[in-house]
Amino acid sequence: MVRIAKLNKIDFLVVIIIIMIGLLHLPFPFDGDQAFFRLGAWEMQQGKVLYRDFWDIKQPGIFCFYYLAGTLFGFDEIGIHAFELIYMVFFAIILLLTLKSYFRHQIIASLVPLLTVGVYYVVSGAWHLTQVEALVGFPLFLCIWLTFQSFKNEGKQRFIPLLMSGFIGGIVILFKLIFLLILLSFWLTILMYSVLIKRQSIQKIFIEICLPIFIGTIFPLLAVASYFVWLNSFSIVYQTFFIYPPLIIANSALTQSDFISGIKWFLQSFYPLVLIAIIAVDTSLRKSKNILTLLLVVWCVFGLSVIALQYKALWEYHFLLLFVPIGILATKGLDVLWGYLKELSSPVPTILLIFLLFLPLSSTIIKKSVVLVNNNFALTEDTRSQYQTVFRKKYPSLHSEANLISQPGSLAGEIYVAGDPSIYYFSGRSQATILRGWALEYFLPEQWSTLIEQLDLSKPPYIFIDYVPQAIIKKNSPKMLEFVEQRYQILRQSNNGIWYIIK
Repeated sequence: MVRIAKLNKIDFLVVIIIIMIGLLHLPFPFDGDQAFFRLGAWEMQQGKVLYRDFWDIKQPGIFCFYYLAGTLFGFDEIGIHAFELIYMVFFAIILLLTLKSYFRHQIIASLVPLLTVGVYYVVSGAWHLTQVEALVGFPLFLCIWLTFQSFKNEGKQRFIPLLMSGFIGGIVILFKLIFLLILLSFWLTILMYSVLIKRQSIQKIFIEICLPIFIGTIFPLLAVASYFVWLNSFSIVYQTFFIYPPLIIANSALTQSDFISGIKWFLQSFYPLVLIAIIAVDTSLRKSKNILTLLLVVWCVFGLSVIALQYKALWEYHFLLLFVPIGILATKGLDVLWGYLKELSSPVPTILLIFLLFLPLSSTIIKKSVVLVNNNFALTEDTRSQYQTVFRKKYPSLHSEANLISQPGSLAGEIYVAGDPSIYYFSGRSQATILRGWALEYFLPEQWSTLIEQLDLSKPPYIFIDYVPQAIIKKNSPKMLEFVEQRYQILRQSNNGIWYIIK
């Protein structure tokens, strides 16, 4: 029987603090990734079919999240971030309701949302918010908690938690296929526990563990597959998920600076939590052999493995895959320390320890708060623009690029941007081609010729080529530049790139 705790006054206070921290990020600007996800979701709302009419290598989960957010609250920064805030607040409440029994001291148990969701908001900039790795923490936690609950039950009572764990695991896979490795680590842990500790038979394990997990996992996957089959798009979906990724990895080169930058950002952002989490692992796992602690450590280990497997395209936000288990383990570490610290005659050492550990995080949230206050809480369009410029200096210039084709007398129609998709957002225009103009460095050789064909067919009135993608195009597809120069003439050249208008 699954038992859920009740919220107390401190819990409600913590949830209010989470909401206040999240509200600071509502006006945050889109980075390139977020603008691209927003573009795909917006095109879906216009009736286009993902992968068939708008292509990207990512699984549909992130586009569905943006689609739902935009449909409910609007396809702008505040709308997308408002939906994420509701999502994260709900996650914070779930953490409070499910983890009470994991901690000895209830006052510490109330802090778990601050050290997970709160820290996520504090360390995140425009590039990190609403990324796949951040959003997937919620369903991964539900999956691990339901798996943990199954340890307490036998027979039919184990079936429902594992069925739900599998179902939520299927949703996780729809965000990114590689996350299956993390899910398998959870489920293999319970499998090994049943075989090695409880000495259960293989037949019993299959019926009680493997069968419900498989049924639960396959259901959302079959639902999505059926949708694309119904639209006669399953072949391109299959190629996108299983054929293209290994080819792209094989054709990609390791960017050492991005690799080092990602690791550096993770250590700078999470080192206080990691230090305290080590205490939890030593005490809770080694001394009391807590199963939930084991599962959280397994999440960290296999999460790092998933991050390492993406080393050729390792970005800072990939490490957000770990903010949930590290935050929970850090709270457990505080729980262990609290038992010793409260016995001290003076509270000064406790206050000093907390101050030193969380000074970097508190200074970051103070800076964000000051910027918001200095810009009159970003309530008007002008103050919001000034606020966004602080967190993404390129934002005004991208807005200026879009203004060029938004003047009276501008040619109507869809455009093509080889560069930051924020230009689509600011111009209010959609993408003229199926293939994207974002992250061209990961294009396969055959995709370049397909892109030229799509440009020739759609004949967008305007094409914008950023200088960085221009170098990539020049290296990988000189024919595309020849095509653009033959069919188009330069409209304007700026610090960001070149605008072309159709002849």
